[in-house]
This record gives sequence, structure tokens and C-alpha cells, in this order.
Amino acid sequence: MGESPPSDCYEIIRSAFDNVAAHISNLAALQMTVDEFVTECVSIDGVVRDLESKMDDVEITLRTDMRILINEIQHLKERKSSR
Repeated sequence: MGESPPSDCYEIIRSAFDNVAAHISNLAALQMTVDEFVTECVSIDGVVRDLESKMDDVEITLRTDMRILINEIQHLKERKSSR
């Protein structure tokens, strides 16, 4: 599985965020993080790596929210690649 083009990256990240928003405790903080990474979105894998690296610097609830988002991003990416 290779890197996804930027247009797929933006679409998948936004869809993943929309899908999990109802389950997120720190919606505003996660929205700001997603907005930051989406503007620089080169690949889905790159965004996932960036989110994972940022997880060490945040409190536990936001870390859990980020993990939920990462799992959804990976799920959508796998689903898209299997089509």
C-alpha cells in the first residue's frame, strides 16, 4: 500500500473526523489539530504519523480522541483501497 494523493488525503481525514465527531470529548481541540494537519496533507500515512507523534504531548482524554480518529482514518483508507 503506497501513499495516497493529497485529494484522497483531505477527503478521508475529513470523512473520518465527521464520522467520529459524536464520540469525541475534546471536539474543539481535535478540530484544531485536524485543521492544522489537513492543510499540509500530503499523505494519509503522514497525517497518521503526525497525529501519533503529537499524542505524547497531550492529556489522556485528547490522546484517546486522537486514537479514535486515527483508527477511523485507517479504516476508511483500508476500505477505499479494497475497492
